[in-house]
Amino acid sequence: MSQLYFPSLAPDKQTGDGPASVAELQGALCGLLCMNSLADRATWYQSLFDDFNPGEEEKVDLTHLFDDTIHALNSLDFDFQMELPQDDAPLASRLSAMSDWCQGLIYGLGTSGMSNETDLSDDSHEFVTDVIKISQVSFDDIEDSEQEQKNFEELLEYLRMGLFLLYGELQPVDPTQENTEH
Repeated sequence: MSQLYFPSLAPDKQTGDGPASVAELQGALCGLLCMNSLADRATWYQSLFDDFNPGEEEKVDLTHLFDDTIHALNSLDFDFQMELPQDDAPLASRLSAMSDWCQGLIYGLGTSGMSNETDLSDDSHEFVTDVIKISQVSFDDIEDSEQEQKNFEELLEYLRMGLFLLYGELQPVDPTQENTEH
């Protein structure tokens, strides 16, 4: 997780239907990029949230979040990291942030044009269905045990790899483009 900070996401600053956390914000960005990898890096959040009014300093972090996310989604190293609390945070808060990320992903996909009519492979359809289910789960009563930590890590990896699957399916590499990297 990076050290991005968005004061406008603080609970006392919430004014409408904008993102409620950095995890939700990043999830929504991932949904947008799955549907439109050519989104504007400086104003991407405006196409998702009417009620999100970041300050000037936050706009720099939003551009940084965009750049990091699009780079990670296109990386051959699969190095995408979800914006979740640190590993030493209580498991319930990490799971809650994961649920927020899933809510954001579904929101970003829907706002960017995904519908029931969007043609998806069976695996991608199953992934989206799972993300919807995860976004609706409450993790308040979870025990912070070693087994639950392991389950969290497995779920995290499933979400990461599913995101790559979905992104790759919706934003396939154009085989007619010449590779200009030397």
